[in-house]
Amino acid sequence: MRIPLYAASLSLALACAAQAQTAAGQPGAVNPTPPTSAAPTAPASPPAVDTSATTSPYKTGMPIKDAQGATIGTIARVIRTPDGATTISASVDGRNVNLPASALTPSADGGAVSSMSKADITASTVPPT
Repeated sequence: MRIPLYAASLSLALACAAQAQTAAGQPGAVNPTPPTSAAPTAPASPPAVDTSATTSPYKTGMPIKDAQGATIGTIARVIRTPDGATTISASVDGRNVNLPASALTPSADGGAVSSMSKADITASTVPPT
C-alpha cells in the first residue's frame, strides 16, 4: 500500500511544480520571473516647433512689392497655421496685416511680389467701424 500512496504524493508534487512553472511571470504568481531589461528607448522627440520660417522662401524683413515694383511693405513674421498653411504677417503703412503666402511669389532680388495691390491689401484689412 505504501507504493501507491508514495506514487500519488510524487505525482501531486510534480503537478504543483509544473503549475508553478507555467504561472511564473503572470500577475499573482508566487515566484514571478524578474523582468527582462527592455531595449533602450529613443529620447522623447522635442515638441513641434514652427519651422515655417526655415522651410518657407519668405523671411522676416523681406520687402514686399507689387507687380509694378513699388514697395508695399515688409514681412514682419512667417506663421504656420494649425491646418498647415503659411500666412505672412506684413507691415504695410505701419499696420500689421496678414496675407496668405499663396498671394506672394519670391522675387529674384530677395524680396516677394504680391499678387494683390497695396490698395487691395489695405482695403481688405481695414477693421470694421
